[in-house]
Amino acid sequence: MSIIKLEVRLRGIPRALQAFKEDRRKALELFTEEVRSVVRQGFDQLLNAEIDLFLGEPDQSDNKRNGYHPEREYAIKGLGCIRIRVPRDRKNRFDSAIVPDKERVDPRIRAEMAMLHLAGLSSRTLAMMSRRVLGIEVSKDTISDSLELIHEEAAGWLERPLTGKYWALYVDGTNFKVQRRGATKAEPSLVVLGIDENNYRSILAIEPGTKDNCDAWKAVFASLRRRGLESKHVRLGIMDGLPGLEKLFKEEFPGALTQRCWFHALGNALRKSPERVRGAFKVQAHKIMYAASEDQARLAFSQLREVLAGEADRAFKCLEKDLDSLLTFFKFDRQFWVALRTTNSIETINRQFKRRTRGMDSLGEKTLESVLVFTALKIEYGWQLYRIDSNVFKQHQLKEEKNTIEMAVEEIGLLN
Repeated sequence: MSIIKLEVRLRGIPRALQAFKEDRRKALELFTEEVRSVVRQGFDQLLNAEIDLFLGEPDQSDNKRNGYHPEREYAIKGLGCIRIRVPRDRKNRFDSAIVPDKERVDPRIRAEMAMLHLAGLSSRTLAMMSRRVLGIEVSKDTISDSLELIHEEAAGWLERPLTGKYWALYVDGTNFKVQRRGATKAEPSLVVLGIDENNYRSILAIEPGTKDNCDAWKAVFASLRRRGLESKHVRLGIMDGLPGLEKLFKEEFPGALTQRCWFHALGNALRKSPERVRGAFKVQAHKIMYAASEDQARLAFSQLREVLAGEADRAFKCLEKDLDSLLTFFKFDRQFWVALRTTNSIETINRQFKRRTRGMDSLGEKTLESVLVFTALKIEYGWQLYRIDSNVFKQHQLKEEKNTIEMAVEEIGLLN
């Protein structure tokens, strides 16, 4: 449907072409201004027709026109800023559906600003750019509020039906640092990733909750099943050492094994080892983790006790109690070992989330949810480029594992 018709008179074309040849930038400005003038006239006609139709309704027989509201700037996507006059009535009952009261920015622009905000540009930066790019100055609050426009879609994605056949689930709680009214606070979320029948990873759930509570995980698993996750396909759960979580997972997914995350287990063991032997402990633990077979891993574990000669008994026992679960990944095809050893993929979400929120002044509940979904979708796009059994994944994952463990060792040193 055509709303406005723009005409270029034939006799003016040669002069217009010459103007573009002489100064293209100036000619574009003049041409754009001409388009804005036509759009202004179109808005004026539509708004006047709108109030005339409104006043023609039976219940408005006691009402009349009463001039115009003060002229205001209005930014339109793809066009820039124009000035509009919205008519008003004596009874103050008329509310334009074309340009709602006090609206100064096309909702399509607000949606674009929301996406730029989610991509990492701060509300302050976008506000500074708005006058130059849009022709109208947009406040920081308007930019932050624009996230409301995409929140419904974000919430819908978190509740989307699960149609894939997921054979492995990464299960871990993580803390997202959220800034509210100038104060930064760690807020826990429960995260579940899945590996589907084609060996691609996908983010299945990010839900607020208490990460050290098994009842909260039970509710998450119930939600996954409600959305379509079929328990019969799940063969493995990769998780941290939350007491009772492995037992709960096996109850919820009777045909599945559990894999204890090496990153969490090694971090806990290193915290219990004396500083003087921490380096040697880590080297020997890596021989277990990166062994060529389960038999070699168990041999390396026996050698760990011999190498340290009783100097790190508490750390040794920390690995010993979870050894069977730590070595579960050996029961699967070798091509999946790198993917199944740790829940490190969930740490990727946390790191990306921190990057996305670094420039944001504050995060409300809905904004937090929208940012998490934006981060998740960006990560998912990258994950769909390679399978977990590909060499690209293995190289990237090995690098991430080493970096994560080194960071944990450094953190332990700082704590001491």
